[in-house]
Order: sequence, then structure tokens, then C-alpha cells
Amino acid sequence: MKINGEDLSNIKKNVNEIGYYNSLTKISKKIFIIIITIFIVFILSEVFFIYKIKSDYKFNQEIVENGQKYEKSIYIKYEGKIYCNSFGDIYQLKDVDIDSFKTFDTGDYRDNYIATDKNNVYLGNTTIPDLNPNRLKSLGSNYYSDGVNYYFLSDRYIRNEDISTWSIVKEYIIHFKKKQLYFYPFKKIETTKALKGIKNFRYLASDGDKVYYKGELIENADLDTLKPVDKYNDDYFYDKNNVYYKTKALNLSSNENLSLVSVQQGERTYLYDGLNGNVSLEEYIFDKKYIPYQILGIGSAHVKDLLFVSKDGIFFYNPETKEQERAGDNIFKGKVENILSSVISDDKNIYYLHSYDVLRKRRRSSRHAHILVSKNIGIFSLGEKKDWEKIKDIDSGTTGQVWKKGNKYYYFDDLGVGQTIDDVVYEIVDYASLKYLLGTNNINSSTIRELINNKKLIVFKGEEVSTASVKYKESHGAEIFLAIFLTTFFGISILMISLKWKAQKKDREKLEEKRKKIEKQMEFWDNYYNNNKEEKKEDEKIPTSYKSYDDEEEIKKEIDKIKPIVKNSDDIEGLKKREKKINSVIKNFNVDEEEK
Repeated sequence: MKINGEDLSNIKKNVNEIGYYNSLTKISKKIFIIIITIFIVFILSEVFFIYKIKSDYKFNQEIVENGQKYEKSIYIKYEGKIYCNSFGDIYQLKDVDIDSFKTFDTGDYRDNYIATDKNNVYLGNTTIPDLNPNRLKSLGSNYYSDGVNYYFLSDRYIRNEDISTWSIVKEYIIHFKKKQLYFYPFKKIETTKALKGIKNFRYLASDGDKVYYKGELIENADLDTLKPVDKYNDDYFYDKNNVYYKTKALNLSSNENLSLVSVQQGERTYLYDGLNGNVSLEEYIFDKKYIPYQILGIGSAHVKDLLFVSKDGIFFYNPETKEQERAGDNIFKGKVENILSSVISDDKNIYYLHSYDVLRKRRRSSRHAHILVSKNIGIFSLGEKKDWEKIKDIDSGTTGQVWKKGNKYYYFDDLGVGQTIDDVVYEIVDYASLKYLLGTNNINSSTIRELINNKKLIVFKGEEVSTASVKYKESHGAEIFLAIFLTTFFGISILMISLKWKAQKKDREKLEEKRKKIEKQMEFWDNYYNNNKEEKKEDEKIPTSYKSYDDEEEIKKEIDKIKPIVKNSDDIEGLKKREKKINSVIKNFNVDEEEK
């Protein structure tokens, strides 16, 4: 439709495009503002978090350096407050009576974590209920009593598993407080009999009848025959009837040939029954249908865990599945013996044990560490032992040994990765180095490292004949966090855009209705304008000269000529035209009358 030569449809199109562009511009601005706001909040939170950590660290250092320490305990007095210096951090004791506060000093280092005031007994910075501080006594083995109530109070702190890293950060940022991640555990013993710590057991106590481990009852334990499996371990013990791990009776026969075994720097310590060949790890018992097991790698500094050999195969413990698994068939011929902790032999061959990791590279552009695919313990063959000759023990074998095969000499290492010596077998390629190794009695780890670094000892690889492999699933923690963050961020943005779009859609619908109304009005006035043009043209057809009507009869006749223009009563336009023509006739008639 056009008015005065201008196309209204183009106007409508331009108006819609401008409105749409303006809407997108507003939405883009809001999204940009949201992104900037989130970014600023994130940066400020991180800055505050770092500032808070540094501030707390400085305050802790000030307490340690300027505070008054209570003897050999973990407690410090500073500016009229009492603090506990433990868990690698410092925490304040709440509601403590400073004037009566004192440490519980019995001469036993395990009591350095306990203090009292006139009202309470404290373990670390925790208040122990139901203990009278004025009557507190040590019973030995970390047990305490006021003559009425009995408690086990641990001198080793543990992590609070109910607290997540995120909750710590949130508490720091939102509430400006530091959550306590570690604490000293304690346990009240419900007994009416007097308890007493059992000598040579760190965490055991008895009332003469029942035996307790860290405050927990050990069912059916025989106090008279109770013994530790290892005097340096607090968790394994046995009596005439059972073998125990903590409070759990294991499905193993009690005997005097029990021992605890592990590699030199292992994460796990195994219980080995030398009489029957059984193996257990804490409460997990290895499959008895494969007994007896022989253990490889005890005390080794080159493997990260032990291997267990039986006639049915070579086995290992998988910490990922938390089960015993089979590495493969038993490859050994006859009796297996240790040469060094990482070097063994059977009736035919010599082997060595060596741990190694398999890593997968990330994207070339990634700066992150490679992905761990598996941890492996390999058994490597050095060939028949008849071809090998032992030449010398270095430092009584604690450092290693020199061996000969053919006309070549080799160094077998027993120092291990703890001394940054990664491999087990090295070929001695320098005569001066060989002479030095053979002629010197006391050779330390730094000398061996120097020979390796100077290429005097070259790594020698045997043939890998069996592998115990622990496979790891790729960790996508960082990717998942990023995906969740981006999904949440863009999800909120999209939701806001959607809501805004719906609101703008309603606004556009309202504008469209208004536009239609305006268009109808414009159409009406356009029609009116065009009709006026037509009427003017028709009016021009009516004589403008004064027509003389002699009397009213002539006027009536003239009007009667106009009446047929209207075809029916519904013809509004016709009626209007007729009315105008009649008015014109009458007007002319009146003008004539006035002139007369």
C-alpha cells in the first residue's frame, strides 16, 4: 500500500528490522555485563582467598614466633588467648579459662596433645565431655580416666572426611572463617570396670576381662596370650585363637610364623603367614586355593608393590579394584631365591624386578602432565644363571653387587629410586670405574649416581617375561568441572536470553497490534483521501454556473434525477454521494434566490 508515493510495507519491514537489531543489541550488552560481572567476582574471590590464606599464615607465624609455648606441648599462649599448634595449622581454644589452663604433662610424649583448665579437658582444641579435669589420670596406651569415665584419646590426628575442599573455600570466602580439616579422634568406653593400658601395645587396654583397641571392643580376645605381630606396628596382633587386624578377627590360623612385609617405600603392608603361605592386606584375605604363596620384592627399592607367586600363577593386589589379580602363569623353574631385594633366581635363570609407569601424552598444545595409563611391575629375565658369575658385594650388598657375564661386567643396584637410581642393572663400560668398584669397600649412593650421570654405568635391559599391571581410568575431573561450569554459565545466559526473548516477543506482538491499528487508520484515511478525489471529480461534473430554478417544483425534479444513484438502503457510499449532489443543487438554488 502506498500513500503519497511511499510504500507502507517497506516502512513495516524497516521498523521490524530496527526493533530486532535493537533487541539483539540489548541482549548482547546484558550477556556481556553478566560475563564481566562473573569474571570480576571470580577474580575478586580468588584474590581474597589468596589474601586470606597469606594473612592467616602471617598470623600463625606471629603466634609461633612471639607466643609463649607451654613446655613441650602443642599449646601456645598469645595476647590473652590459647592456641593449638597442630595439623600443620593453628586453632584457638574456645571458652578456655586462661588462669587455670595447663598442659597435662606426665613425661609421656603422647600426652603433649592434652591440656586442662578448671572446667574442661582438651584434646588438641576439642573439649572432651564427661571428664573431670581435676581428677584426670593417664592409664597408658592413650587411655585416660577421672575415676568414673574412661576415654581413648588419640595422639594422631585424622582428616575429617565430611568436609570437602569446596566447603573450606566457601567458608573462607563467604563467612571469613577457616574450617578445621583435621582433628584428634577420641572414644568413650562404656565400662564399669577400671581400665588399664596393655604393655607393649600402643592402643590396647583391658579391664582384666575385655580388651579394647582405640576404645573399641575386640570380641573374644584372650588377654593372657595376646601378642603383636610386629613391635613397630600397632594394628596387627594375635592370641592363641585368632589373628586380628585392629578389632577384626581374620580368617587365618594363629601361629608364631606371622610377619608383616612390604617393599621399601610401599603404600601397603601385608600380613604373611609363613607357616601356611597365606597372605592378607588389612581385612582382605588372598584366595586360599592358591596357597602357599611366595613373596617377591620384600624390601625392594625398585618396585612399588609386592608380587605373590604360587604354583597356579603370579598374583598381585590391584588397589583400583581392591582385589587380588593374576598377572600370568608361574614362569619360574624350581625354587625361587633372592639375590638382592630386586634380583632373584630360580633353578635356571636370573631375573630382576622393576616398576615403571605407562603415560599417554596429552594434546601437543597442552601444558598439563601426561595422563597415567598404568602402573606396572615387570619381571625381566637376564638369561641363564650358569652364564653369570658374582664378583663382589658392594658395601656388604647394601649398595649393590658386581657380576660378570662373558667378558662384560655389570652392576646390580640395591639402592633404588629413593636414591634417584632408577634402574636395577647397569653395564660397567669403563675400566677405571670397574677397578674402583672392585677395589673400594665403602661406596655410597652419590658415587653410584655420579658414575651413572657420567655414562660410566649404562642401563641394561633384560627381557620382560611377566607383568603385573594396574590400569587407570583417565581422570576427567578438570574437564568435568569445566564442562559443568560452562554449561551452568551458558545455561543461565541462554535461560535469561530465552526469558528476555519471550518478553520481547510479547512486546513485539503488542507493537504489531498497534501497527495494524495504525495501518487500518492509514488505510481509512487513504480511502478517504482517494474518495475525496473522486468526489471532487464528480463535483466538477456538476455545473458550477448558477442554474436558474424558477420554483421549487423544478428543484424537486432535479433532486428526483439524483435519487436513482442509490441502488438500495445499504449503499452507504451512494447515499453520501446523493446527499452531496442534493446539497449542491439546493446551494445553487439559494444563491439564485439571494441574487433575485
